[in-house]
Amino acid sequence: MSVRASVRSTGLGQLLLLGVIWGVTFPVARVGVEGGADPIVLVALDLLLATAVMATVARVVRGRRPAAKSLLQSAGLGALLIAGINLPLYWGLRGATGGSASIVYATSPIISLLVLWIMGSPAGIHRREGMALALGLGGVVLLGFATTGSSLVAGIAALAAFGLGAACQGTGAVLVGRARPQGEDVWGRTFQFLGGCIAAALAVPLVSRHPSLPLNAATVGSIAYVGILSMVIGYTLFFGMIRRFGAVRANQVTFLNPVVALLVGVLAFGEGFEPLEAAALACILLALALLQPTAPRPSPARAAAPSGETETAGVASREGAARKPATTLPAPPSSRPEPR
Repeated sequence: MSVRASVRSTGLGQLLLLGVIWGVTFPVARVGVEGGADPIVLVALDLLLATAVMATVARVVRGRRPAAKSLLQSAGLGALLIAGINLPLYWGLRGATGGSASIVYATSPIISLLVLWIMGSPAGIHRREGMALALGLGGVVLLGFATTGSSLVAGIAALAAFGLGAACQGTGAVLVGRARPQGEDVWGRTFQFLGGCIAAALAVPLVSRHPSLPLNAATVGSIAYVGILSMVIGYTLFFGMIRRFGAVRANQVTFLNPVVALLVGVLAFGEGFEPLEAAALACILLALALLQPTAPRPSPARAAAPSGETETAGVASREGAARKPATTLPAPPSSRPEPR
């Protein structure tokens, strides 16, 4: 199997692209908050923009609109998954570091496994996958210590908010996979964003004491990036990975988010790169390599047959059986007298 085919079959390319898009979201969102915007207002506007863009795409491609019950279900899933991820994250970043957030959110693949086990899914976890998840989580923790000067002290409320966000991501991804085994179409994604937007709008008067939104380059740029790239493109990739590879695989993107944030700091802001950060990066990359699905080994009969022979042989045998003449019984003796 070629490298390109392997990347396509394992979803590694989608995972890396999604990791870059969502990893850049952390510093971009921070820029918007530092520009004076209320975090909850930012989330509501991000989702409002995503809803408008996705609805426009649905109209342009003339996607078939599902039944009202299905759209309401999508809105509920969006309120749990999309709003559940972003609202606790934005709120908690006011009193905690990005390193703390990345560590807590990196538990979402493990939460997905736990939810699948509670729901009675037959899918288990092998020793190699368990070791890889532990190694990746350890790398994220190590990176958090390295990037915050060995200080990950955060308020209890902020850590609880991050834990709620990770639980929503792990649980919501599983529920989306169960409710949409064939994937979420464009109208479904539109209503997921709409459900998240409504949840964020309802949270503004409850959480934000003095909601503010100064119109400057920082806030407008943050809303544009998060609303279009992180939301529309990012969640399209995320839902596609859930459909093809499952919630646990899709949530492994949380291992890449702190790595991308680190690289953005080094390349865009000239921050240093410490040996501890290099060790953490190596742990995360090794964990992702161990988590790559392995192709099943072909059986000896299938391996010995030329390409396509096994399928054509089965078809030929069935067709041969269909063409095989039926067994005829001897004709009964005639009752008419034989001519003399």
